Amino acid sequence: MHGAQPASIHTTANFTHSLHRGFRVPNHYSANHPDDLKTLGTRENIVVHNARLLDPAPTLDSHGFQLVVSPTQLDLLDNDIVRSEFYAECRDLLKRVTGCVEVRGGGHEYRNGFGGETGPRGVKPTPNGSGGAYAQGIHADMSPAVEDGFRRVVPDDRHFESINIWRSAVPETVRMMPLAVCDMRSVRIDDIVFGDGQNTGNIKQYTKVVDQRLIHGPHQRWCYFPDMTPDEVLPFRQYDTRQEVLNLRTVFHTAVADPTMPEDAPMRSTIEVRMQAIYGDDTDRDARAERFKAAIPKYYRDGRVCNWWSGPIEGYVPPTRLGNDP
Repeated sequence: MHGAQPASIHTTANFTHSLHRGFRVPNHYSANHPDDLKTLGTRENIVVHNARLLDPAPTLDSHGFQLVVSPTQLDLLDNDIVRSEFYAECRDLLKRVTGCVEVRGGGHEYRNGFGGETGPRGVKPTPNGSGGAYAQGIHADMSPAVEDGFRRVVPDDRHFESINIWRSAVPETVRMMPLAVCDMRSVRIDDIVFGDGQNTGNIKQYTKVVDQRLIHGPHQRWCYFPDMTPDEVLPFRQYDTRQEVLNLRTVFHTAVADPTMPEDAPMRSTIEVRMQAIYGDDTDRDARAERFKAAIPKYYRDGRVCNWWSGPIEGYVPPTRLGNDP
């Protein structure tokens, strides 16, 4: 099957506009004026390489992502099973892949359709009420703003790595809108900007997060694993306290349209679990965290001070269809 796959695909992706380099990027809740939203992003052509053909194969340490064979017999659309038995499988997987001493935390989201569309291509209700839309803006889920929140998960002074575990939620091969991941080594530090993000884990009450965005550069190397089977899993790094260098702490990612896929390809239904792999002693935790957090701009490009850090989003109105509602 894999022999018939292309060496790469040519597609497009949504980047952050270079106007925001060095500033915080607002969203439609925090922008000063609706016209400001027109400057947020830019759509660029990219080449996405077939990572199955890379030799040596990518690893979490080398590229920030790694394909792993990890079959499961569990019903991943059963939220109770996911939180109990599947979380246990994910912890075992991370210990095996990373060599960490312990795995903590846990949270998950589902993706099953296109945001803003209705009918068969639109978002369907998810088992746990998460947003459900394919993420089509390049981002990394976390930034140093998570340091304080993770004190509850990792209260002792140890390093941790937050990892996303991405796979099909149903016994079908992923073909529609595969996940593209950027080799973290190919990202330059000044490509990275920090944005006002939303935690989409519970659509009933989105909360504020500070995420990371990417300004386009021809040096960036994008990869994907075409035709991921139900037995395959893609762990990728989202935050790593062991890494002093900003671009090595995270993997930027986005769903992309694969031009080789037929229009009637089945919609993908995927699940992503986030957990924290725990490592050795963090000997200067407070000072290190302050160094990392100092990289986050406190001002928008219009000079306003940014107050978007954490907590509920003022003025957020959840959609009428929630969770398992028909």
